[in-house]
Amino acid sequence: MYRKIIVCIDDTPLSEKVALAGADLARRYSAEVVLLSVLDPARFARQPYSGLEAVQMLDRNSRSLSNRAHRLSALLDSMGVRSQQVLVPGRSVETILNVAETESADLIVIGTEARGRLHAWLDNDLWSQVSHKAPCNVLRVTPLGRIEEDRNSDTPARPSGLRGLLSAPMSAL
Repeated sequence: MYRKIIVCIDDTPLSEKVALAGADLARRYSAEVVLLSVLDPARFARQPYSGLEAVQMLDRNSRSLSNRAHRLSALLDSMGVRSQQVLVPGRSVETILNVAETESADLIVIGTEARGRLHAWLDNDLWSQVSHKAPCNVLRVTPLGRIEEDRNSDTPARPSGLRGLLSAPMSAL
């Protein structure tokens, strides 16, 4: 069902849960994982830093993202999951969508704070924007371990949540 999974990681602790959720699916479907980190220079330009401070912050953030990607790649490797690391500068939503299209991704796994749909809509958050524009399915992982899937393709529906997995016939998994 899935051949290529884009796992969006950043420099937060949630990235490990996101990577593990993606790795679990990759292992199940013998898929390849792309660990995607987006470095948004505009994020630093909006801060009250001098030019030199902004460049230093950007450099530190780039190293931090690269280090996390290396650690998560090693973790996935130890689980028998093939992965590649991609660090791309750009605006988060557009970059994620471009990489998903370029890589012909079947799924994007993304982490987000545990907030309700109304709050996400009001905030127009990253997950909301990606899930509405993605060329494939999008899986949302929250800090509480809740997982939601936004279906953007014609692939057959799969059971959601533990109850759905326990009651579903094997052919639905």
